[in-house]
Amino acid sequence: ISVSGGTYSKGCTATYISSASTVTNGQTVCVRHMSADMYSTERNTTLTIGGVSDTFTSRTRPRPDTTPDAFAFTPETGVPLSSVRTSNTVSITGINAATQISVVGGSYSINGGGYTSSVGGVSNNDTVTVRHTSSASFNTAVNTTLTVGGVVDTFTSTTLAAPPDTTPDQFTFAD
Repeated sequence: ISVSGGTYSKGCTATYISSASTVTNGQTVCVRHMSADMYSTERNTTLTIGGVSDTFTSRTRPRPDTTPDAFAFTPETGVPLSSVRTSNTVSITGINAATQISVVGGSYSINGGGYTSSVGGVSNNDTVTVRHTSSASFNTAVNTTLTVGGVVDTFTSTTLAAPPDTTPDQFTFAD
């Protein structure tokens, strides 16, 4: 029995060796090696017994991707004054590790949970909405900006236009 690229244990005990030896029929053998110190890298250990070989392979995980695909909020126009506005739901996709989420000018909710304005974390396929209170003035925009893993979009609500002025200016009649 011999090994290349790692060590083996006869009987799968805590004792592992790398030097050639012998095994008996029916004896259990385990191999091990240290995984690579880089992302997406394979390590191989080949065990040979009586001229027959097999290879144990391990592959390290991919580099963490914390930058999501782009997401977009739909702007709202003609909204009532001083009303709570909730954005459309966006899905956070394209990441393979949790990433930071933050908001300016409002609050956010992940997967329908409570709203917060604190910095937090979001994972792949989580859904997010943002909300804010629309302006107390006519024809005025309010923005809430969400940042997820460096990707940014803004939810905007614009209040309705002022109603038409149907009151005439002061006038007088000459006597």
